[in-house]
Amino acid sequence: MTRRLVIALLVFTTLVLLITVVPLGLSVSSRDRTDFATATRGIAQSLATLAEDSFDDPRRPLPPGRLTAAAGRDVWAEVQTLSGDVAVRTGPEQPVPATLVAAARDGKPTSTNAHDDVLAAAPVIADGTTRGVVVVSRPDESVEARVARLWTVLGAVALAALVLSAGLAIGAARWVGRPLRRLDAIAQRWSEGSLHERADPTIGPPEVREVAAALNVMAGRLDTLVHASRAVVADVSHQLRTPLAAMRLRLELVRDEIARTPAAAQTEDDVVVSLAEIDRLSRLVDGLLAVARAEGADLQSQPVDVTAVVRDRLQAWQPVASERHVTVTADLPSTTVVASATPGHLEQILDNLLDNALEAVADGGRIDMVVRRDDERVGIDVHDDGAGMTDQLRQNAFRRFASGREGSGTGLGLAVVHRLVTADGGDVSLDSRPGDGTVVTVWLPAARRDASYQPHAAVDDRDRHGR
Repeated sequence: MTRRLVIALLVFTTLVLLITVVPLGLSVSSRDRTDFATATRGIAQSLATLAEDSFDDPRRPLPPGRLTAAAGRDVWAEVQTLSGDVAVRTGPEQPVPATLVAAARDGKPTSTNAHDDVLAAAPVIADGTTRGVVVVSRPDESVEARVARLWTVLGAVALAALVLSAGLAIGAARWVGRPLRRLDAIAQRWSEGSLHERADPTIGPPEVREVAAALNVMAGRLDTLVHASRAVVADVSHQLRTPLAAMRLRLELVRDEIARTPAAAQTEDDVVVSLAEIDRLSRLVDGLLAVARAEGADLQSQPVDVTAVVRDRLQAWQPVASERHVTVTADLPSTTVVASATPGHLEQILDNLLDNALEAVADGGRIDMVVRRDDERVGIDVHDDGAGMTDQLRQNAFRRFASGREGSGTGLGLAVVHRLVTADGGDVSLDSRPGDGTVVTVWLPAARRDASYQPHAAVDDRDRHGR
């Protein structure tokens, strides 16, 4: 915007200067040159009057000294007869245009420019008859110097006007652009979830202040709605945990009691199914609580040792994988890889990905984790050799409750992963084909490890993932 405003104002100022300053300079220059030529003709006419006596009485010729004194120090003058003879001259001979002399012989005072001089000729009239011609040559250095000074002043004024216009344009653009850039920054932070921040409605033009005030109202309402929604989900999830735990305990007691009665096999099956459904409902509640906590997290990114976290989660999940006869490996770089993330997020991300992968693979399957880094990002691949996903399931994988497993899973695991990764400024993608397994790739911003870096404390495993 600044560049466009500067260019527009400079073009406008240039047009105004061309319309006003250039005609003014041409007019004043022409007037000065005309006045100088008129003054030179006046000198020629004065000298012609002085030379009349010498033509009336040839015995009284006009002395050169008197002609020089009358003409002036810088003026060259010459008196000619009608035959072209020179009666008197104030200096060395100079070429005189014949047309100039001819016009004076016809009784018309005239002038012309020759090189750096202005030439003028006037008829010498005695007794009503033209007797001769006076020719005057006058250097025009003084008038040209005045014209040059005039154009210099006008050029300086035009340059000052252009500089002032550019300065005004830059100042106006910054006055308008600075609050707009701040609004853009605030909007970016709003998109990242910082709805508690507000734009400054006291700076910038009135229109920008009105927009800032309206956006603040909108952000306040959104903040209220979002926090209310998160609070409801978190409260409901938390409140459901207690009755679910009580129901599970009672059903387990009933199951143990039924197990002592051989004739109640069908009833025991019903209790087992009910317990499975309660387990699924408990996982759903835990997943909702994890999503609410992830969306309401206070984001403070710090350097996180990715290799150490991956190694830690691999060890934590090995017993579960061994129980299901699944091989879990991690391909880690030889050097430490540090990413920028909120402490605890990476653990939750890996727990959800490993849990989903273990649910997807069959006994004897395999899960491979790979850590890599490019110039700006750290990548983590989690690959399983399970059944894979259809195109429809893959497109909805990161949406809540979009589970690809019938009867198990809540569809919240990848939704939590997506929320945590994007909250830390990263990206997550999924590649899967039926029968070819699934690869989930997480990218996080890379961070430089300095002397002040300290690995963050271990994060409690409770509510880390929503299965």
